[in-house]
Amino acid sequence: MNKSVTLLITIVGICASSGLSTVANAAGPSHARRGALLLIGGGLDDDNRPVYERFLALAAANGPARIVIATAATGDQEVEATGKTEALLTWAPRVHVEVVRRETSTADTVAAINAASAMFFTGGDQQRITDRYRPHDKSTPEWEAMHRLLMRGGVIAGTSAGDAMMGEVMFYGGGSATALGAKPGPAMTPPREDDDEEDPAQLGPRVGPGMHFMPGAISDSHFFERDRIGRLVAALEASKRRVGIGVGEDAAVEFDLGSGELRGISVSESLLVDITDMQRKGLKRTGILARVIGQGDRISLADWLARRAPLTMPPARPARAMPIVEPGQNRQLAAWRLFRQATDLASPAIRQHLRGYTLTVSPAGRGDVALEIDAEN
Repeated sequence: MNKSVTLLITIVGICASSGLSTVANAAGPSHARRGALLLIGGGLDDDNRPVYERFLALAAANGPARIVIATAATGDQEVEATGKTEALLTWAPRVHVEVVRRETSTADTVAAINAASAMFFTGGDQQRITDRYRPHDKSTPEWEAMHRLLMRGGVIAGTSAGDAMMGEVMFYGGGSATALGAKPGPAMTPPREDDDEEDPAQLGPRVGPGMHFMPGAISDSHFFERDRIGRLVAALEASKRRVGIGVGEDAAVEFDLGSGELRGISVSESLLVDITDMQRKGLKRTGILARVIGQGDRISLADWLARRAPLTMPPARPARAMPIVEPGQNRQLAAWRLFRQATDLASPAIRQHLRGYTLTVSPAGRGDVALEIDAEN
């Protein structure tokens, strides 16, 4: 039995025993999953050497690299096509790059993907990606060509919207407060220009079918910068998934489909979230486990999912407040500082008030962080 089969049987059995949805509903022949996904959280700088070099190395793993840039998510496709092509050529001047747009015919798109060793999805609106390549959650010739690309050991990368579309379930939009069930009101801090839309008429996470590349998990982008931990937890709860991957800006996480291993690629960090032991009372959710994914970190998702012992919550103790703005610090990274500091076993519990909800984190041992979310404040 090959490693892909063993991994997927393990995930199916574990998730079934916990009553959570599994890869069993994923489209396509799950036993053939190979290759890799590169989840990039948006805001990718052209000088991000670790991310570009890793993407190009994966693209050339089985022969000469041939890259297809897919601009379906982007508004101004020509600007993005030119920018990403030039960025790739800066790091690999002789690499073959081809661009497929929303308007590119099915025949030409399939031919390009069939000849490729890698794809790169640009940012924008992830619904444009599924509308073009997997409408109504149905297979298309283009999607089947992408699946074959992974089967032969290729890589599919995506930034921002290209990250968010990777799973069986993806976000359509919305902010954390309303996803958690809180109604925006005067108690909320004023929104920033880049805050996610909080629509009181749409309580609950706004999710729908994704591209089905990544089994069993939900990914999100711009994660720390737009305070998206709340909406990721709410989406996992609503979709009965267990694991979420929140990728920060200018950050990247590799997901090896054959081994189920996550690998931190970038200097900027990301977050693995597990709601297996979550308990909910009203709009308060406790028992959430998280781990920061730093550069060089490797996490076997199969081993993570196989852990049977419930999360042991640390003793209750007074929480230290962490302000949103600290001298010399970037306001957008307040949530990242919260989780990074809580990896230290000597750290006290830390509390942070965000727009419409409160996070409280405590060290949980082995680099893990115990998380509580309260949207009733």
